[in-house]
Amino acid sequence: MLKKQVGIALLMVVSVAVMGCSSEKTDETANLQSALQPITDVRKEVGENTLNASNLDMSNAKITIPNVDEVYELNFPVSTDTFERQLEKFEYNIRKYEGLEEDADLVPYMNIMYWDHEKNDRLVIPLNEATKEQKEQVQYIGYNDGTCSELLVFSNFMLEMGDYATTTTLVGDQDDHSKDAYGYRSTNLGTSVATYDLDKDDISNISYHLSDGDLLLTEAVDYVEKHMKEDYYFVGSEYLDYSVFGIDVRKLTDEIYYYEFDVGTAYDGVALNHDDATSLDSMNGDSGKDNLTAEPFGTNHLVTMFEKDKLGFIWSCCQNFESVQTLNTYDKVLPLDVVCETLSNYISKDKQFQISSIELLYQTEFEYENEEKREWGYIQSIHCRPVYHFSIENTGLSEYRKMYFDVDAITGDITTMVY
Repeated sequence: MLKKQVGIALLMVVSVAVMGCSSEKTDETANLQSALQPITDVRKEVGENTLNASNLDMSNAKITIPNVDEVYELNFPVSTDTFERQLEKFEYNIRKYEGLEEDADLVPYMNIMYWDHEKNDRLVIPLNEATKEQKEQVQYIGYNDGTCSELLVFSNFMLEMGDYATTTTLVGDQDDHSKDAYGYRSTNLGTSVATYDLDKDDISNISYHLSDGDLLLTEAVDYVEKHMKEDYYFVGSEYLDYSVFGIDVRKLTDEIYYYEFDVGTAYDGVALNHDDATSLDSMNGDSGKDNLTAEPFGTNHLVTMFEKDKLGFIWSCCQNFESVQTLNTYDKVLPLDVVCETLSNYISKDKQFQISSIELLYQTEFEYENEEKREWGYIQSIHCRPVYHFSIENTGLSEYRKMYFDVDAITGDITTMVY
């Protein structure tokens, strides 16, 4: 996590516009609500793009308004399953991934990890030796059979799974990883030789030689999007669509490459924030913990391919939902000119930001059941609201590679995010 003092440094640059009294705030809210327009009208506004503000340079901004008539306020429970059911799903994943028979005994390769308060340490216990009490306190469950590994984190249902025998052979790693309780991450190997932004770059007819032959990037993308959604628990969701938005091609040897994909999600045609972003407010001290204020974040899935027709390694977190609750439906949102004026008034007048993109998407927020579970990072649900997501790629700040402003598309409330 980024440190508190870094957040303070940015707060010296970005100043929040503080209202003089509650009546002024009420008047502003009423004015914003009266400005709401049908989403179709906002899309027309994009074609005219005459947005302008002295402290926001939007001359080169890519503006994306999805082709929908409604957006929603949503709640996605993270999981409501028992430990036993989660264990069944965990085993299903590795059986499918490795092609194992139903009667194959996986228990000898499985461990649970939990925090022992008396020893003040996270302990690793073989699953077949774990007591009922230890299972009730489980934080992680791991699998490692000497070829493949899988790890599930119960606080946020982060999953890591992959075949590391192939990758360690390719890179010449002769260490014994079979005893690694937390498994092996087959990512960030070799040297990056090319990156592709699928919003900008044409990847038609581009291929590289993987360990078992050449593979077109377009074919690899199709394979990843299909199998991320359909194949595994804690990875895909029937409620979301999955799309690759970035590719990193990495070189392992003189002749062999592999692909790393960044995968984002969307609900009914509207993207969920996938920018690996952290709310500045949540970084700046302990604000919000006492009253369990939702905590904005952004995340995406990562998957690698070392061979054709096989996912090499999967990392997923907080976007694998098994149910959804629709809290509100909106067919009108704030128009872009009003949103830009609101944001311009929010930030410092003597600082100009160059906006690279603006997109109507869902801001995602962690919600917690109680303060103790929040302290341990146990997420109860993911809350989503429609926002205009302003991206700044050149922040001028050494602390951050990117910065984002989320302006709520209904209320005009603003969140500052950083990466």
